[in-house]
Amino acid sequence: MFLFAGLIIAGIFLNIRDVTGLGANITGAIKTGLNNVGPNGSSLSGELVKNDIDSDGLPDEEEPLYRTDPLNPDTDGDGFLDGEEVAAGHDPTKPGPDDFLSTDNNPLSINITDKVSALMTGAFYAGDLSADADPEVYEKALADISVEILNDGVNALNPDNIQTNKTIFSSDSKEAQEKYLNAIGLIVQNIWGEIINEPRLATEKFVNFYSDDAQAVDDSRNYFNSKTDYYREVIAEVNALTVPPSWLDIHRQIISNLQTLTVSHQTLSQTAEDPLKGVFGMENLISVYQNIQPIIVTVTQKIRKNNLNPPNGELWSLIDSLIDGF
Repeated sequence: MFLFAGLIIAGIFLNIRDVTGLGANITGAIKTGLNNVGPNGSSLSGELVKNDIDSDGLPDEEEPLYRTDPLNPDTDGDGFLDGEEVAAGHDPTKPGPDDFLSTDNNPLSINITDKVSALMTGAFYAGDLSADADPEVYEKALADISVEILNDGVNALNPDNIQTNKTIFSSDSKEAQEKYLNAIGLIVQNIWGEIINEPRLATEKFVNFYSDDAQAVDDSRNYFNSKTDYYREVIAEVNALTVPPSWLDIHRQIISNLQTLTVSHQTLSQTAEDPLKGVFGMENLISVYQNIQPIIVTVTQKIRKNNLNPPNGELWSLIDSLIDGF
């Protein structure tokens, strides 16, 4: 885990060149590793190397799994070796760009941890991450892999992965605004208890993924799956509201944060299979908690500015009484 964190930091702070060079590095890694094959499938370093007749980086026994040609190193003819494509999460039998191994092209289906392991293995066999590698080459390899991690993490946690409906508008009359406020206020109040307790519970459930207790792991997975379903239902409720045009920006912020809550929990539910994606999900979840208070303060300030009656409920009465302190 610390290694992955180090890669992420390296990707941010190093002088990163265009990531398009990553494919060439992987190709070089595959070829370098194969050039070191000695008798009986052993490498010159003494490590066992799997049979790979077409030298594409994809072991012969895995060729049938991906329906690739074991005698053709580039089955789909797109210029990338079959092993390189699999390592990067692409279908080696289908030319790009829409050639993700996932059948639905859903970024959430990509296993970031497995992908990074494959990329690091390739870079190691290429010599880019070996102990005696040139420092610039070493840093470049780390930077490329880090960028790949960050891209996959951003794509997996994009709020737009959670679909929403088009906004239905009402008017900006006082009656329409107060109707919207009462509806959205009730929804926010209903989820407030969930959000208040969530940081502690989510942290506990996340930590359980790293225990040896299979039941605890299952409980954590079920917890995050149930939260995903819950926030999807909340989004559906918010989508059904008619929105005064002057409240559109706030409405969009609320929707976006609900989408982030949903996609973060969905990502966290996959932690056992993809620990790195789980780390991204946990970081994302913490960030959305920090966004909620400013939104509520903005809502309360807008209520006062427009001389509107606040939503019904104890939560809003309490916030209204405290707002002067912000």
